Amino acid sequence: MNPASKRRIHPRPAGALNWAYAGLLLLVLALWPCSASLAAQPRITVIYPEAKGGYATLFEQIIRGIEETTRGAIIPLEVPLEPDMAALKKSIEQQPNDVIIALGRRGIETAKALQLKTPVIAGGLMSLSKADMNVYPAISLLPKPLLLFQRLHTLAPETRRVYLVYNPERHQWLLPRAKAAAKQEDLTLIARPATNIRSAARLYREVVNEMKSGRDALWLLQDSTLTGDTSLLSYLLQEAWQRRLLIFSSSPAHVRRGALFSLYANKQGLGRDLGRLALHVINNDARPGLRPTGEVNIAVNLRTASHLGLSISYQQQRRFNLVFPRP
Repeated sequence: MNPASKRRIHPRPAGALNWAYAGLLLLVLALWPCSASLAAQPRITVIYPEAKGGYATLFEQIIRGIEETTRGAIIPLEVPLEPDMAALKKSIEQQPNDVIIALGRRGIETAKALQLKTPVIAGGLMSLSKADMNVYPAISLLPKPLLLFQRLHTLAPETRRVYLVYNPERHQWLLPRAKAAAKQEDLTLIARPATNIRSAARLYREVVNEMKSGRDALWLLQDSTLTGDTSLLSYLLQEAWQRRLLIFSSSPAHVRRGALFSLYANKQGLGRDLGRLALHVINNDARPGLRPTGEVNIAVNLRTASHLGLSISYQQQRRFNLVFPRP
């Protein structure tokens, strides 16, 4: 080889080669999570019933929460009252999906009828049938009992017993969580089953007669089979007022009428809950069954609090989402 044709290789400073490789490695590591997350971006179809006004806004908020948690490709699918099921199924199956989220009673009934191969989870409803709870992971609109009992102790720290009338067909799934939460908060939970308004009315009358002012509280569930009769709710709230008994609830409507407080689902927060559950389903890390939501708002009736002799600071009031009576 002609010495003149040799390419002269300039020696590198000590360690320069290692630094070059280190820089390249850092660049690859910086880009890798981004590219991996893009590749793993979940595709989620959300089935929900066609609605107007407040109900439409409710579904929009839930979907916004799903997007916020999953950061995936969300495909909203509004279903009319009488959909073309064949066309609907074809539309869903033509696009790749990692999971289907069905909102509301009509949403899950539609998903069941479609017999989709993609995993389905349910949300935006109070309860599910026992058969459905054995199939679908789901999140209820009902709040976690522990959050309710913690708030109860914050507002009325002298409370020692909580009465609950529940429908075993709808709320059996909630009972173990309620018992565990009561034990954690050093409360005695007295739960009595009722399957209709008539049996619920009898039990509520017994409970009201047993309750002691300043010591006991009655937890009302948002359920038409238990408190759907307006005359029954009026009776309970009137008796509570006259006897200075504490009632709290899972419905802000009860607070407006005189219950002390309610924890109720934050709709966008419920979407975040559903998004987290969807990611678990995609990772094969979710069991069937209904779960209460941990994303809640609080409503408080200050007039009732004053009547019960409870002191609620201005700082506490600023953290409430709804306050009754309205100023």
